[in-house]
This record gives sequence, C-alpha cells and structure tokens, in this order.
Amino acid sequence: MAIVLVLFRHGCRVSGAGFASGSFIQNVFANGWIGVDLFFVLSGYLIAKSLFWRLGKGQQLFSWRYFEARILRIVPAYYAVLLLCVIGGFPFFKVSTEGLGQTIIYHGLFLQDYLGANINVVFWSLGVEEKFYILVPFLIIALLKIKTARWQFAVCLGILSLSPIARSTVFALHESTVDYPTFFTKLRSPFHMSLEGFLVGIMVALGQRKKWILPVEIAKPVLLFCFGGLLLWTGSHEFLASINLFDATLQPLVLSVFFGVMLSCCLSLEGSPLPCEPVARVIARLSYALYLVHFPLIPLAFALTAYGGGAAFWCFYFLFSILGAMALHFTVEKPFLKLKDRSGLRADLSSLKTAKVQ
Repeated sequence: MAIVLVLFRHGCRVSGAGFASGSFIQNVFANGWIGVDLFFVLSGYLIAKSLFWRLGKGQQLFSWRYFEARILRIVPAYYAVLLLCVIGGFPFFKVSTEGLGQTIIYHGLFLQDYLGANINVVFWSLGVEEKFYILVPFLIIALLKIKTARWQFAVCLGILSLSPIARSTVFALHESTVDYPTFFTKLRSPFHMSLEGFLVGIMVALGQRKKWILPVEIAKPVLLFCFGGLLLWTGSHEFLASINLFDATLQPLVLSVFFGVMLSCCLSLEGSPLPCEPVARVIARLSYALYLVHFPLIPLAFALTAYGGGAAFWCFYFLFSILGAMALHFTVEKPFLKLKDRSGLRADLSSLKTAKVQ
C-alpha cells in the first residue's frame, strides 16, 4: 500500500498524466506522498519490535549485529541507485553537475534530508530513516527503564509532539505564503520534522508487547472504516495545493495516527486471508527497490509516450519500475539480504551456545 501510493504520487506529478484536475482519482494519486508516512509508521513498529525481541534474547541493543543488519538492508541498494543516477544510468534522467562532488558526499553520509535530496528526490526519507535507526536504541532503553506503560506512552507522546511544535513555529515565523518547495525543504524533509510516524509505530509495538490486541470482530470493521475514511479524505482535495496551518502542523500527525490504528488492526488479523496475496507479497518484497528506482525512470516512460502522459505513460511507468526494481533486487538487494540473514543466524547460534554453557 505504501509503495503504490508513492508511485501514484510521482507519476501524477508528471504533466498531462491522464486525470482531470481536481477529480477524485487525481486527488488520491496526488496525495500519494502519504505512503511515506506509512513507511515511517511501519519502520517505527518493526524496528522497535526487533529491539524488544533482541532484549528478550539477552542481546545488546548497541551490538555490531544491529547496525550491520541495518546497513546491509538499506545501504547497498541505496548506493547502487545513487551511483546509477550520478553516472547517467537512467535514460533521460539528469542530475545537476553544479557542486556535484559535495552533493555526492553528503548523500553518502545520509544528510540529504537537511541539505537537499537533489539527486533523486526520494532519497530524503532515507536520510530520515538512518537517523532514526541510530537513535532508536537509546529511546527503547529509556522506555524499558520506565516501569509503567502509562509513562512509557507519555514519553513517546512528548517526543512525538516535538515535530508539530517545530513545524508550527517555522510556519508562524515565515513571512510569506508557504509554497510546496518551502514546505518540503523546511517543514517536511528534516529528520526532526518527521518524528510522528516513528513514534506512533513504536507505540504500536509497545501495545503489542503488552498484549493489547483488538478482538478480530472489532479490528475488521475499524480497519475498513479507517481505509474508507482515508480514501474519501485523500480524494476530497489535493492536500498541499495550498498549505495552511493544519497542513503544516497537524496533517502528518493525523495521518500517522490513522496508519497506527490500521496497523494495530492488521496485527489483530494476523493469519486472516489477504486479498490478492501473491501480488501483494511480490510488491511488498520489491517495495524498497521500487522506492529507489521508480522516480528516475519517470523521464523514460514520459519520453516513450511523446511527453503526453495518459494510459500509455502509466503502463510504461509501472512496467519500467517493476523491471528496474527486480533488477536491483536480484543483483544487489537480495545478495546482501542473504548475507544479513546468514550473519543473524550465526549470531543466534552463538547466543544459544553461550546460554547452554552458562
């Protein structure tokens, strides 16, 4: 769901992409950037759950194994696409050569969320994610030192509130109308402006750890209600066509809560049949590779449709994105994922042997 929304967003941004301006479908596609908020919620949940599991196994949070797993999962495919963008590996996709050496360096250090993702715009969220991976063990350790769930959630809410406060302050101090480029660079892209999704995901993991699971008979209608409400809301208007105080301050928070509730419902429905599961599973497996390659493939799809858009553009766009993602997955991502899994298995066996000796 998250990656498909993002693909809709960037495809729809292409001029003449085949939808009437202001139509329901056009608005849903244009608002597909909310898929990144869903990614953040999922990251917060999955990383927190993984860290809780590590502690349950008696492993250290700041061991090399934790950082090795994150590096092998994210960095190789990212560096591969970064290199392809810089050397012109994507037809018709151009990268500015002005200050390119400096740009490559700060992209290599994952600082693009603050300094500008001007090689491949989707890279901004990876800068946010990497900082989260580094800092989240500190937060998990602090949370587990707090004995009551009430105060654990209070700490999470306190940290979560930092981003809306920061965005509202910048918005209030801005002297002119905030356009989308200003919103993105100052109020959206920086790590400290994007904390809500991660914290909501962590709170979902905390709730699961406390075995706070919704009954199936409640989870299903709530999930459908949230999905329907989100669809109607995203189709009602293009969120960031004109940016007001709500857009700048509370909209990411509301979206994160929406996705957090939906994630909680999905956890309650674990084991239930998933519609179109084979297709969904393939897309989910390719989601990271799709995220990395789809944007620089847009110019090729657009050129092959004589810069006209429409149905032909969408067919080429999705075809090239899937083929590019498969190529990246099998040549770069999957080998490093296997290495990550083998390393994790060795670490687990070593921990088991140590436990037996003790």
